[in-house]
Amino acid sequence: MNGTGQQQIVNIVGLLLLAGCAQQVEPDPVGVARTAAEEGARIVEIGSGMHSVNGRLAGFDPANTSVIFALPPGPPGPLVLLIHGAGGMGDNANVIAAIRAAGIGVLAFDAYRMNSLERPSAFWVRNVTYEARQRMIFTTARAAYLWVINQPGIDARRIHLYGVSNGADVALNMAAIVEPAHVRTVFAEAPAGAGLGLPDRLAVPVRVIFGLLDNYAGQHVEDWRWKRTVPCRLNILWPDTPPGNAATCNRERGSSGRTQSPGDWAEEQRTRGADIETWFYEGGAHGMFLGPLRRQTMDWATGTMHASIGAEEATRRQLLADILTRIAAPH
Repeated sequence: MNGTGQQQIVNIVGLLLLAGCAQQVEPDPVGVARTAAEEGARIVEIGSGMHSVNGRLAGFDPANTSVIFALPPGPPGPLVLLIHGAGGMGDNANVIAAIRAAGIGVLAFDAYRMNSLERPSAFWVRNVTYEARQRMIFTTARAAYLWVINQPGIDARRIHLYGVSNGADVALNMAAIVEPAHVRTVFAEAPAGAGLGLPDRLAVPVRVIFGLLDNYAGQHVEDWRWKRTVPCRLNILWPDTPPGNAATCNRERGSSGRTQSPGDWAEEQRTRGADIETWFYEGGAHGMFLGPLRRQTMDWATGTMHASIGAEEATRRQLLADILTRIAAPH
C-alpha cells in the first residue's frame, strides 16, 4: 500500500550510509550521565582515541532539526519508532523511506544531535564506547516513545519499535519498559548484547533479526554476531535501564567473564515463555537496509575487523515484507 497526499513532516535529514556498531573497548567507569547532572552532554576522552560521554543526557525535543515525524493521510494508523545505531540516524534512512512508502507513520531522531554533539558518523562508530552511545540513544528513545503515544493522528495501540545495531540493544531494553497497551512489536536488527546489557523480562512481543552473513566487528570472517560474546567489562550497570544481565556482567562485577550472546539471550527468553522469535536471512549482513551486500573489513582502535554490511535486494524485500506483515497483523 502506498500513502499519498499531504503528510506531516518535521525536518528530513540527509542520508548517511555507514552502519553502526561499537568496537570492543572498555567503558569509562566514571563517565556516566549522573556524574555531572547539571551539565549537558559532553564527550570525554578515556584512552588513546577512545571516548565516552559525561553530563545530563537529552530527552526528546520534537523541534530538534533531526526529527522526522511523518504521518500518512486518513484516519489514525500504526506508527514505527525508528532507533538508530552507532552511525547515527542515517543507519535507518532507507527503512524510514520504505515504511513511509508503505503508508505507515514514522518517528525518527538522531540522539547525538539531540545532545548537541555534532561529529562525523565514523567518529561515533570507531571512537566511542558501546555504553556511551547506548545511553544517549536509550534516553532519547524512551522520551520519544512517551511523547508520541499522546500525539493525534496515530493509533496509540499500534506502535512498533525498530532498532538496528546499537539501536537494537536499546530497542530490546525498551521492550522491557513499554506498555503492551501501546506497543505491538519490537524489531531488533543485529543487537550486540553489550553496552547496557539485555533485559531479564520482556513486556511486549519481540522479533530479533540477523543476516546470516553478519560478522560486523568480528575477529574472523565467521565470527557471527548472534553467537558472539565479548568481555563483561564492556557493559555498564546503568540505573535507567530495566533489570538485566549487565547486573552480573559489568566492569565492577564479573569483569573477567563474557557477555551472553544475543542468540543465547533470545533462546533463554523463549524458554521463559516470552513472545520472541529470531529471524535469519540468507544474503544479508549487518544493517540489511543500508544497501547492497558488501563483504569488507574496517579499522578500529583495537585493530582491523570484519564488517560486512547490507544485503541482496531480494533479502531486503523479504525482510520488509515480513515487517509489514507483522505490522498489519491483527492484535
